Amino acid sequence: MENTRKKRVKKPLKKEGRSYSETVKAKVVGEVKSGFHSCRTAAKLYGISRNTINSWVVQDSLFSLIPQATQRPMEEPNENSKERRLSRQVVELQKALEKANLKIDGLQTMIQVSEEELKIKIRKKPGAKRSKE
Repeated sequence: MENTRKKRVKKPLKKEGRSYSETVKAKVVGEVKSGFHSCRTAAKLYGISRNTINSWVVQDSLFSLIPQATQRPMEEPNENSKERRLSRQVVELQKALEKANLKIDGLQTMIQVSEEELKIKIRKKPGAKRSKE
């Protein structure tokens, strides 16, 4: 039994200079994304490298994530937004300062309790010099 099945092979698409035209890319990517062909089948069918088709599909997927109409340069922040940002920063810094002060108070209390219970001087005297050992 011979395999009498005929393969449908299209002629390789022509390049324009060093790359394929946008219409060719759109056609191949559309067929791959719609599920009409796999990347491997499209590569064999059109005579284009599988890696090239894969890169076209990835590029098309990435470009579709970023709508072209919404791309615009960032606006200069106005005075109100600057003031709000600075006031939030001041509040955050005040909270951080309060937390640091509570930590210092806790550590000082712990040192004081330890000195009283163990009867050992933990804090240095102001102006104390190092020993010559």
